[in-house]
Amino acid sequence: MKRLLAIFIDHRLLKNFSRSFYRGAPCNHVPVCRWPIANTMDSTAGRSTTPSKRTARTNTHKNGHYGTHRRWETVGGGSSKKGSSPSRDRYEFTLMNYNILAQDLLDSHAALYGLHDPEALPWEQRSKRLLAEINTILPDILCLQELQETHADSFCGGLKRNYSMLYKKRTGTDKTDGCALFYRRDLFDLVTHHKVEFHQPKVNKLNRENVAIIAKLALKANPRAKLVISTTHLLYNPRRQDVRLAQVQVLLAELDRLAYSGTMPNGIPQYEPVILCGDFNLQPFSAPYELLTKGFLRYDRLDSRSLRPPGARNGHVDYVGKCFLPPALGITDKCQHNALRDREKTHPDQVPPSHMTKLHHSNHQQEKSSGPGKNVTGGSPKKEQNSRGEFSSGSLCHQFVFNSAYRHYGPNEEERRQATTFQDEWITVDYMLYTPFRSVAECVRQLPNWNLELLQAYSLPTVKQCSEQIRCIPNKLYGSDHFSLAARFLLTVPREE
Repeated sequence: MKRLLAIFIDHRLLKNFSRSFYRGAPCNHVPVCRWPIANTMDSTAGRSTTPSKRTARTNTHKNGHYGTHRRWETVGGGSSKKGSSPSRDRYEFTLMNYNILAQDLLDSHAALYGLHDPEALPWEQRSKRLLAEINTILPDILCLQELQETHADSFCGGLKRNYSMLYKKRTGTDKTDGCALFYRRDLFDLVTHHKVEFHQPKVNKLNRENVAIIAKLALKANPRAKLVISTTHLLYNPRRQDVRLAQVQVLLAELDRLAYSGTMPNGIPQYEPVILCGDFNLQPFSAPYELLTKGFLRYDRLDSRSLRPPGARNGHVDYVGKCFLPPALGITDKCQHNALRDREKTHPDQVPPSHMTKLHHSNHQQEKSSGPGKNVTGGSPKKEQNSRGEFSSGSLCHQFVFNSAYRHYGPNEEERRQATTFQDEWITVDYMLYTPFRSVAECVRQLPNWNLELLQAYSLPTVKQCSEQIRCIPNKLYGSDHFSLAARFLLTVPREE
């Protein structure tokens, strides 16, 4: 009897210890009975979004508590529907962005997932949860990061809609993952696209193998309705914010090249609607974020690598200085290609080819003598002196008006702060930015200028929810170490001239 009592006491102590330990642990296994992905979508999208063949056999669909952490939230004011001209064509579409965690990266950094449920980590299990989530959202356009090259075709085959795929692997010989962009064949035609390589020979701030994809799409129902989509995965290294800013500057120049659609009578450039999304590996209100969302950044008095103001600390501060990217790269401080200043004359009504720029690209058959691999550290002193203000002004700006599909909260609103991943703490590094206006001179919320409107966003969990309820990802509900982003947009076709 005493022995049975001792066993019972030991069991109760062990059970209580387990409860108290996991209550305070940094991460835990999420119970299988919690599936936070909504099984239906709001009817405002104009079509039923419930999957025709629900994957009922998977654990992720066994419970009815939908929308626990994620739900569709209406954010648009509906101004485009009220009072807009009936002659203007308008189209709704859904875009989804997801860093799905390449299996090779998970396996090579296994120590980061030591406290995770080991049964939730194999690709065979994770891919089912990833596809179940994507096939629930049923996006018209899907952007992925960390899609492993060996998984690309099979993953595409698991999607329930008929997509065309653009894929770009990271450029390093030892890299096995990259970015992918999927678009529905029955809705869109591909006008043109470019696969951006951020690695540039002999440029210290551009010596990493990150990539991006930019695609210009046209609606089959109305070819005048064009849309430029871009997805990217920027450098992770937390100490090299300067590298991420340089990558953003290159990407903005390439977006300027592909999205440009002419000028207004006053000479201000106009652009097709742009949606830029991906894993930027930077937090809200950092220097690259400020450039993207505000259109301007003064960098010359920032710390050279962290791009933070020096503050009140004592000692030597290494400032960025006036010169950020070398002039020989041909990208001005307005985030435009200097070689395309006459594109109205040389390439009217078409996108100038990538080889006209000075950017190195592995697809180019041969480097031009003026390319960055040849003279990035040299060049004509007279020419560089004449263009010094254009390339070395100490500040950066661009011509796009980017809004975020998700609201980002500062330190004074900690309880409302949302997260997209865990990096020592729950933070936001994934973004979906869009341009509501065709030009910086048309920032008025009325037609005909209002051409891309955000209608709904798929809400993210708060930091508190992540810490107390979700704990660690991937798990038996979420297939990646990032949360997906999704939004519904209304595209208005511009008036004919």
